[in-house]
Amino acid sequence: MMPISRREMYGKAKAGAVAGIAGGVALLASFFGIDSSLNLPTGSFYMMIGLAVGLHGIPAILFGSVVHFVTAATIGAVFCMCSALHPALYLRSIWKGIFAGGVTGLEVYAIFFMPITLYLMIPALTSSPAMSGQEYLAVSVLKAHLGTIIWGALVLHVLFGAVVGFFSGTILHDDYKKIPKKSLFELESESMPAT
Repeated sequence: MMPISRREMYGKAKAGAVAGIAGGVALLASFFGIDSSLNLPTGSFYMMIGLAVGLHGIPAILFGSVVHFVTAATIGAVFCMCSALHPALYLRSIWKGIFAGGVTGLEVYAIFFMPITLYLMIPALTSSPAMSGQEYLAVSVLKAHLGTIIWGALVLHVLFGAVVGFFSGTILHDDYKKIPKKSLFELESESMPAT
């Protein structure tokens, strides 16, 4: 297995960032749909992120949107960079990308989303001073539906991961096609020292 160059890794990171942003855009409509189904103003999900850091109104929504897309691009970049670390992780097909992306979405949900939501966001929103009536109503409605939102977020993270995997597999498919495929036995023998 040849070590990957810095230039190749940078290319994977760029491809992943694009795939991550595509995944973020795919979730945008879902967030607006959730806002609408809960009779909340458009952008309420993004506003929660801004409220948690002390912003209000339009700046809170804009801050939440930027954080959402920066996070999506970062997850996509890390996903594609990790796919280059070992031949077993190469995204040789779009289907493998979708599967690996869905698994990554589950991992992001369990490792980052749940702890951040439960231990940082909810306490920050509960103690956030000087909220307007509309902001207070949005926080109250979201907290009242927290269980549903948590389960819905699980589905959305898997969907996000699958979209990232689809775009990553589409972009990187040709790169990995050039590398000869090895059997699992060959990969193990390369990775494990002889005993």
